[in-house]
Amino acid sequence: MKLSVIFEEKPQQWGFRGDPYFWDHLKTLAERMEVISADELERWIKEEYRSLSGKPLTDEYGDFAVIGQFAHGGMSSGGVDNLWWTEEGIPLLKSRLSAL
Repeated sequence: MKLSVIFEEKPQQWGFRGDPYFWDHLKTLAERMEVISADELERWIKEEYRSLSGKPLTDEYGDFAVIGQFAHGGMSSGGVDNLWWTEEGIPLLKSRLSAL
């Protein structure tokens, strides 16, 4: 089973405008990956975030990164919200993974 299955249904709300683009980016990569453990999933997402932004994905200071390839207009264009990913996105994906 491909890991991309956990990305099929998108969340209703996001942190910043770049979050759905980061989600889609991860889904595209996950189409070539088999299912992994929840810890591996979190590590993989954080590594991918760091490779794109040059910053760690952490909930400290309510940080975020602006990732140029996800900038498509608007005030928070390209912004990927660390807090949303640590409190909403990653836990949601991990729960979907464990439900498989």
